Amino acid sequence: MKKLYPTTCYALRALLVVALVFTLAACGDDDNTIDEQEPIVGINPLEAVDLGLPSGTKWAASNLNSTGKFVAWGALSSRFASYCTWESYRFGTPDALTKYCFSAEYGKDGYTDEAVLGRKLTELEPEDDIARQIWGEGWRIPSKKQWEELISNCEITKKAKYIILKSKRNHNTIELPIEGYAYGSIKDTDLCCYWSRTLHESYDCFANCFLYNKKGFISNRYRAQGMSIRPVKEN
Repeated sequence: MKKLYPTTCYALRALLVVALVFTLAACGDDDNTIDEQEPIVGINPLEAVDLGLPSGTKWAASNLNSTGKFVAWGALSSRFASYCTWESYRFGTPDALTKYCFSAEYGKDGYTDEAVLGRKLTELEPEDDIARQIWGEGWRIPSKKQWEELISNCEITKKAKYIILKSKRNHNTIELPIEGYAYGSIKDTDLCCYWSRTLHESYDCFANCFLYNKKGFISNRYRAQGMSIRPVKEN
């Protein structure tokens, strides 16, 4: 039997350790687990696209959430569809909300933002904005007004599993992958749904979103539903 020298043993040991690490990583990639990784604040490798919009707002070239994961309104991590439910929602349930609530009848123990915080909240605060928390200063989830500005200043077409928005002003484009929305076992991947950071004007448990149906338009959905996030870069 051929004798193994110490340097050879060390090399083999190193290879076994590397193999073990890759094996554990592969086993950990399970579709039923929650992505609880801490956000890396201030790191953004993505491009901000100038569409020549009147406000000067630039739109990210890519989504914030990874393919196959969704973000509830106000959540700070992306999750698989089965975890997008009111039971796991960060700010309570439809009749017991703990933030972004203007009607006491829907707030937990009569909670309203005005009573507790001294102000009425109509948009996600930076501390609850996943785009701001992960990509850092200047990045936000678009407001309802910013979605409306994008829609009115772009030609909108559908191609395969993408919605293409081409600026009428400088002809630059962005593409929105059609990944749908999710709520527990319900998952519709045929719709193009993206959150705004703006709370619905009349119903506490709803928030506004971009929803494509031949033409881009603003709709609304339950806050606990999971959707995609396309951040904007504000001046």
